[in-house]
Amino acid sequence: MLTLKDVDLAYGPIAAVRKASIEVAAGEVVAIVGGNGAGKSTLLKGIAGLMPVGSGQIVFDGEEISRVAPHRRVARGIALSPEGRQVFPDQTVYDNLTLGAYFRHLPNDALDAEVEEQFKLFPRLRERRDQLAVTLSGGEQQMLAIARALMGKPRLLLLDEPSLGLAPKIIQEIFEIIVSLRRSGITILLVEQMANMALAIADRAYVLETGSVTLSGTGQQLLHDPKVRAAYLGGSHGAG
Repeated sequence: MLTLKDVDLAYGPIAAVRKASIEVAAGEVVAIVGGNGAGKSTLLKGIAGLMPVGSGQIVFDGEEISRVAPHRRVARGIALSPEGRQVFPDQTVYDNLTLGAYFRHLPNDALDAEVEEQFKLFPRLRERRDQLAVTLSGGEQQMLAIARALMGKPRLLLLDEPSLGLAPKIIQEIFEIIVSLRRSGITILLVEQMANMALAIADRAYVLETGSVTLSGTGQQLLHDPKVRAAYLGGSHGAG
């Protein structure tokens, strides 16, 4: 479904991702793990179109999208749940969700039906339907960010650090949701600081170090790899 071929991404003169090549097949959960500043979040921004590709190719469903505008990538079926959640704080939960489907131009009844689907997946959001997003807890905002992305009916969901800043109990809930999304047929590319949890649910995974892919394999292979365990599973790591 998604192929990156020798992709370079940079902040001005500073290289953030170098010659990255990854593949994501339909129906997979693929994890990207790595330390602080490794380029993980930058890579997702490049896929979503929020950072220009310096060189290399991004191919989605057989089509080169490296120069395609972000909103057109969303229309093609790519949605990003960003690091730090980035919900619209002065909008209600309901309004945040409807904005996630803005480009689909749904009639009101169809839009409400789609919102109801998200409420079934995230019952806590139903309870907060008319609250401003700024009043939600961190875990509730994360649920809202994922639900808003899902309102676009993506085939590829990019999840950027969904556990960041959350309590362990809420993190467990978020990962259970990710597993249920995979079961529903959504393909997921997951960037996550909790490497042990990410690798445990991933079909395949990549290790990113200083902007380069240094290791790849199944989630279980990397979970039990001595080098990966020593570098990333011995303690907590921040966002990259």
